[in-house]
Amino acid sequence: MPEVRLRRYLLGVLIITTGLFIAYLNFNRIAIFAISRLYSQEISYKRMVKEKGTGLVFDDLRTTNSKLGAGFFSQQATIKPSWGSGWFRSILLDFKFKNVHFIKKRTSQKQDTYDTLSQLIAMPFEGRWMYKDVTGLVEIFSNGITVKKFSASGRDMRLILTGDIYYNNAIDVDVTILFSKDVLKEIPPELHSVIMQDEPDGWKSFSVKAKGNLSSPSLEVTGKIFRLNFGTVTVRD
Repeated sequence: MPEVRLRRYLLGVLIITTGLFIAYLNFNRIAIFAISRLYSQEISYKRMVKEKGTGLVFDDLRTTNSKLGAGFFSQQATIKPSWGSGWFRSILLDFKFKNVHFIKKRTSQKQDTYDTLSQLIAMPFEGRWMYKDVTGLVEIFSNGITVKKFSASGRDMRLILTGDIYYNNAIDVDVTILFSKDVLKEIPPELHSVIMQDEPDGWKSFSVKAKGNLSSPSLEVTGKIFRLNFGTVTVRD
């Protein structure tokens, strides 16, 4: 009888030790799975390694938020996670991405024209634009995302964004968009003169504050010497 108990004890210790060892080897994957479930993220990647002092490095990272139906793809991504303002209440992600394009679950056709303010604001988030470098810091909560800083730079478009995006489609964000000379050819000239400012190398930009419901926010465009409040504007996908 003592030998049977000893064998059971040793077997139990072996099973627990093996389980802990497997969990240790796969801790990053387990953590990513937990984060995806807890914060409504769908995450996939080709390869992942943990680099000391750098964080998690991914190849072909694809992530979408299941509640917002939007996300991005990055050929190479470095993410340094940490706990946010309260344990398990939120998570902070400090990131650097290379070769990025935005994605939507609900695909939409390319706009033929960009003659409304809402179409202009949605333009940088179309999947056809490639951003060479994207950096930022976001805090993810169970009910939304706080963008502390976000900057995307590409050959055709540049984007700066801060603010709050909630899963119930409420937003309060400040956005600055810069357009290259080639992209400006797709935008009616009258918009250039009314809301855009000149930038170096023939680029133009405008800044807007969007607040309210994501599909019909109130928009406030601010320039050097003016401020235009457009009230509620419907955004079409």
